[in-house]
Parts: sequence; structure tokens; C-alpha cells
Amino acid sequence: MTGNNKRAVNRLPEEDILIWIGVVAQLNRTRSNRLLADTSLPYPLFVLLRHFCHDPERKWTVTQLTSAFETGQSGMTKKVQKLLAAKLLKQTADSEDGRIKWFSISPLGLETVEASSAALRKDILEAFSVWSADEIAQAHDLLFRLKTHMDDNRH
Repeated sequence: MTGNNKRAVNRLPEEDILIWIGVVAQLNRTRSNRLLADTSLPYPLFVLLRHFCHDPERKWTVTQLTSAFETGQSGMTKKVQKLLAAKLLKQTADSEDGRIKWFSISPLGLETVEASSAALRKDILEAFSVWSADEIAQAHDLLFRLKTHMDDNRH
């Protein structure tokens, strides 16, 4: 121990990677909130709406979205209702159970995600401006692999 009572904590490189991913996520969230402040879509709603863009034809229930985002149902319902009120999502009733509602992205929602993405793109490109194409490709591949493993092994 040093005189200032600080002790170094030994961490595995794998722990550092996950800690740094969390730091990057928080910094990105803060920057994105600031950059989207002048748009019609705050960052949490942008993230949810962008989720629908992975497959614009797919329909989701609130329960499915809650599971995908590992969050509470009441909070997800509020977000979905905001997107629905803004006409960024479409709603259809289940053909067998009218209590079940299915949500998909609307054409306006797709346009809004593109406009919001454009507001973030300059900042994103600047963050990677000193990276080579190979470094970007390698980081992309490795993080996709990690994301897939963690997504496939939820507890």
C-alpha cells in the first residue's frame, strides 16, 4: 500500500474491455443526447425507433421489445406510445387476440431515423477519423462477435 491508501486492483483484460465498452456507451449516449437536442427525437426514443429499422417489415409487441431491451414493461409502453402518437410507429391488432398489439415502423419513422442518424454521423465519423479501414473492420467484427455471444447467452 502506498502512503495515500490507494491500492491498484488487478483486472483481467476482458474486464477492462467490458468496462471500456460501458464508458464508450455512456460517452456516446451523452454526446448523442446533446446532438439530438434540436431534433424531434430524444436519444432514448431514437434508440428504440432505430431498433425497428433492422427489419422494417417486422412487427413487435411491447413484451417482445421489453425482452429485447431488458427493461420494464411500463417504461417501454410509454416509449412506444410516444412514438405511436408522433406517427413514427404503426399499430395493428393481433388477428387472433385483439388485446395484443403489434408495432412496426412507419415511413415517417424511417425518415426520422435517417434524419437523426445524419445529425450524429459527423460526430461518429470524427471519432473514427484516425482509424484505418482495417482497424474499423477488425473492431466491428470483434464487437459483433462479443455482442452475439452475450445476446445468445442471456440469463
